[in-house]
Amino acid sequence: MRTPARYLWLLSIFFIWQTVIYSQQAQQAGMVGAGTQPAAPEPFTVVLSDEAPYFNPKRLRIPRGSTVRWENRGPALVHTIVVSTAKGVLHSGSVKPGETWSYTFPATEDAVIKTACEVHPYMYGIVVIGNPSDSLLLSGEATTAAKTSETHLRILEFPLPTADSVPSIMAIDAEDNLWFTMGGGGFANINYPAQSMIGKMTLDGDMTVHHLPTPASAPDGLVIAPDGTVFITEFLGNKIARIDPRRKTTEEFTIPTPESWPTALALDSQGNLWFNENKGNKIGRLSPSGIIREYLIPTQNARPTGMVIDAQDRVWFAQRDGNKIGCVQRDGTIIEYRIPTPRAKPTAMAVDAQGRIWFSERQGNKIAMLDNGQIREYPLPHPDSGPFFLLIDGDGQVWFTELFGDRIGVLNPATGQIIEHELPTKDSWPGGLAMDSQGNLWFAMQLKNKVGVILRSARQTTNTQNAAGESR
Repeated sequence: MRTPARYLWLLSIFFIWQTVIYSQQAQQAGMVGAGTQPAAPEPFTVVLSDEAPYFNPKRLRIPRGSTVRWENRGPALVHTIVVSTAKGVLHSGSVKPGETWSYTFPATEDAVIKTACEVHPYMYGIVVIGNPSDSLLLSGEATTAAKTSETHLRILEFPLPTADSVPSIMAIDAEDNLWFTMGGGGFANINYPAQSMIGKMTLDGDMTVHHLPTPASAPDGLVIAPDGTVFITEFLGNKIARIDPRRKTTEEFTIPTPESWPTALALDSQGNLWFNENKGNKIGRLSPSGIIREYLIPTQNARPTGMVIDAQDRVWFAQRDGNKIGCVQRDGTIIEYRIPTPRAKPTAMAVDAQGRIWFSERQGNKIAMLDNGQIREYPLPHPDSGPFFLLIDGDGQVWFTELFGDRIGVLNPATGQIIEHELPTKDSWPGGLAMDSQGNLWFAMQLKNKVGVILRSARQTTNTQNAAGESR
């Protein structure tokens, strides 16, 4: 029996139609023919910014095997992203504003992973991979509540005349004028250009800016001598500057070790200026006649930061990466004390009326005290607060800034109690502290380009010299 031609024609049309439909379905299902490659799926994007919520979205859900791209939109901070997986901890390296970093998560398991900035641990996000269990989901952002003071403080803020100047370390002179560094960025994970300015603010609110001779020198530490002379370390300029406000002169002294990165500084009873060499791994001394002598630190790559001098003219310094407190004795020898908390990153220092040495642990999240060779530590109520600069008032209370917590804290040594005061302006990175003769507490707002003051009782005045810590 012969098949009609029309039937064969219809049958061929049906088979062609079926082939087209199957091809479309295969493409939609991700099936491809030999010799072709599937298009890579677009990565999921997390935007990083200097202000809350820092990681956006804060909580990201992705399929297994997906790629996440972190995009830093700044405007100022440089980040190092840390991702902890079953295979270990991954570090992005420095991600500057305008740059991105990507990572493809494994396709083998469900997980809840906290990703954070290594430098700024208060900045973090959660990545949920696949369909993890409820217990994993609940553990991703478990936190412990901490209490802060309910006291309402009167706080004033004063904008600075130069943009992106990053005010940091402060000191008060005998006339209650406030002096502070305006070093800009260019280092320490702040992506602003380095500057070379020192600010001065009078009691009536007049503000003047002094320009140091060396451009982009990034002034870092600042201390004022009893006669009103202002000394400054120039971090990138590798110099010590000496300003005489009465004569209106500025001198600079070049440090013998190239690129030594001078940070904190302090004056002894003989008028010698001592300073840290963060990269040079030395302690320097500038005599009143302008001669510099250097002392090598026994611990390699110690990265000295904070400094203070006690009543016996012993020079104490914090070793940020050495995780020790060092002391230069009167004969020039150096002894060291290991900090109990690993990788504590000690920063600023102060000495109280009893001769006890106090210091902040920026990464350890503690305030610590060294007395008779023993170190006692006081944990802060909030995690990842980043205690930074500190000073001691006339009643022996230890005041400190919380770099990442946007708070001013105060520790009562007699009881160990810590009270924290929330600052109204968030993401300001409070840095240096100084207390005037009326007990008003001044603080630097590094990322907001302001200086602030907490108006307090007139009886709370400082009785110790304040030395610069590690800025930024």
